[in-house]
Amino acid sequence: MVVKRTNLQNYVEYVGLKILMRIVYLLGRTLAHFVGRILAFVLFYFVPVRKKQVLQNITLSFPEKSRKEVSAMARRTYKTFTKVFVDMFFISKMPDSEIEKMLIYDKEIIDKALDRGKGLVLLSAHFGNWELSALAFAKKYTVALIVAKQSNDFVDMMINSFRNKKGFNVIDFQRDDKMSFRRIVRALRKNQVLAILGDQDAGRQGIFLPFFGRLASTPKGPAFFAIRAGSPIITAFGVRQKDGSMKMKVEEIPMPNTGNEEKDIEIINSTYNNRLEKVIRENPDQWFWFHRRWNTLSNEK
Repeated sequence: MVVKRTNLQNYVEYVGLKILMRIVYLLGRTLAHFVGRILAFVLFYFVPVRKKQVLQNITLSFPEKSRKEVSAMARRTYKTFTKVFVDMFFISKMPDSEIEKMLIYDKEIIDKALDRGKGLVLLSAHFGNWELSALAFAKKYTVALIVAKQSNDFVDMMINSFRNKKGFNVIDFQRDDKMSFRRIVRALRKNQVLAILGDQDAGRQGIFLPFFGRLASTPKGPAFFAIRAGSPIITAFGVRQKDGSMKMKVEEIPMPNTGNEEKDIEIINSTYNNRLEKVIRENPDQWFWFHRRWNTLSNEK
């Protein structure tokens, strides 16, 4: 049974997050990263939040790896994401000009897609520093950001307030919400970039496709929006560099036209999964292995 959180619990969590942010700012970015490495060690060995999930995901995705190699990969993942979260705290203090310089990518591919006047679906993942990548991207283009509502209303308002201040058109998308769908269509008609992270378990509403050798429920939404609006769809994965900057590889997915919308959605999502798997294999500690990506089981044996 799911225990509903009270407003008091949510507020205490929100205040705790605000205090943590103040402490991180006082430490400064360099010292905060050092403390983050210590925190990663403590979390991995003594407060193993979702450690079992991380180890299981990596073990099943890399069956050729030994237990020692899997454990080492998991430790690096913890270190990577303490760095990422420290950087997320400092984003709010960065001037726009500095944020824009933090992302390197082929702008010509994006510009050519937008020249068609149908908007653009930018399909990314919880990879590298996804929040920084999106912010840097939004310095040049008008971005409509699809977000999932946080369980804590206070934290949700704080995060979305920050995103709005940084220039995003935030769309809090809820399944079967007609208003959200209208806002998405409107953004594409205005030739905006619709940014979506498509790498979480989509439940029974998703489409089951191979990902690291196992069927994973993959969200249909991004492909559906692109098909219905006639928009190009581009995959974008930013690899975090040692200095915290991001090198993003952007590639358009050729739009299929089989005459069967479900089949077209399957083709688009298969391409997405294949590209994401490839970049994860090249940089395995930069994907958010903490997700229950394969939580929903397919009916197939």
